[in-house]
Amino acid sequence: MTIAAGRRSGPNMPAVTIGTARSTALAASLLLGLCVSCTVAVNDESQALVAELDAKIPEAVARGRSPSVQVAVIHRSRLVWSRAYGEGTSVDHVYMNGSVQKVFDAAAVLRLADKGPIDLDGDVSAYLPFLVRHPGFPNRPITVRMLLEHRAGLVAFPRQFDWDTERIQMSLEEYIETSLRSAGSNAEDEMWSHEPGTRYRYSIAAYPLLRYVIERVSKQNFPAFMRENLFGPLQMTSSGFSAKEFADRHAVPYTRVGGENVALPVWSGNGFVMHTTAADQTKLMIALMSGGRIGEFELLRPETVVQMSDATTRFRVLFKRSDDLQPSGHGLGLFTFRGGWLGYGGSTPGFQCLWRFHPGRKVGYVILSNVNAINSADEDIESVRHDLYSVQNALVSILDPTLALRNRASELAIAGAVAFGWCATVVCCWRRARARRGLKNLV
Repeated sequence: MTIAAGRRSGPNMPAVTIGTARSTALAASLLLGLCVSCTVAVNDESQALVAELDAKIPEAVARGRSPSVQVAVIHRSRLVWSRAYGEGTSVDHVYMNGSVQKVFDAAAVLRLADKGPIDLDGDVSAYLPFLVRHPGFPNRPITVRMLLEHRAGLVAFPRQFDWDTERIQMSLEEYIETSLRSAGSNAEDEMWSHEPGTRYRYSIAAYPLLRYVIERVSKQNFPAFMRENLFGPLQMTSSGFSAKEFADRHAVPYTRVGGENVALPVWSGNGFVMHTTAADQTKLMIALMSGGRIGEFELLRPETVVQMSDATTRFRVLFKRSDDLQPSGHGLGLFTFRGGWLGYGGSTPGFQCLWRFHPGRKVGYVILSNVNAINSADEDIESVRHDLYSVQNALVSILDPTLALRNRASELAIAGAVAFGWCATVVCCWRRARARRGLKNLV
């Protein structure tokens, strides 16, 4: 895989473009004054795609009010396009990816399962110095698989937002233990919901617990394990767990209040929250689309990759738009979206991320922006979300142009089948009623 390097540049500089699509990209960026850094590695097959991306994506970004947006696209399991738009950014600038980190966490856990130290269906307590039990179901073991699938009944730790954002200064080990030990100072019954293993409920506590399991099993701290087993082999050279690592190229986070973007301090997340670029995140995507392998490095077994998207909690996505958060259903690390798309979405103070790919089409994209609207009014939340999903909609229209048509055809087919079934039921009931009346007349 050959990726030409982009350069960092100021907010008013034109695009840096490599390859035959240079003039198209330059014209678009000068027109909009947005694209400040670009990276492209193309072959003949991808040139038309690159030209279309350069024509449409700047327009989608311009319709929003995000301080900056960073986008990377893969085609035929290869990075072919990377751009950054806005102020104080470049393709090399680092953002936070929020819950998209869970995909990387899941890959780390599954790698340990492939290698043997972790049994997905074993009691997670076997890897911890204390017993983990739902207080309402103390005899029901909680497995690693349940945690990966959001089926453990564990919802959220008390004061987790304060810990994530460093208002509470605790190590991962201390925070997890005080939250899960029966007499822990941060343990509360309200952080639990349903019986473990019986149904899905999205959990923000399950994956921090899994990070602690990684530390216990590997005998390494979590960032070191990720660097050695994922970031290093996948050549994710712009990914880490501390903002200080990227002090000279970290995007400034913003929140939106009353329609205005307000700058926030750059934060690290207690050293366990991921900082990365759009292009870096495509490396895992490429590995998953290649059966768990990238080059000579096997991250996961092919059958393990399949399990990542094989949702054990069945749910309907047929009539849901691709930008809707899924209400249920989760594999061992991935959501399934309409039309064969897989991926995740994330939002954290100051940042948003969308990470999606289509294994059959061998395409995918990562979108990062440096604004969200946590603790803001509904209209601010909706506006920052709209800015991000407008870019996604433009990308999907290029990468999967028949998606809307396929979805519509499926909807019509299902609606027709339902209507036919309803009519058949009505006719059947009418015939039975008529037959009963006939019998009464004979009597």
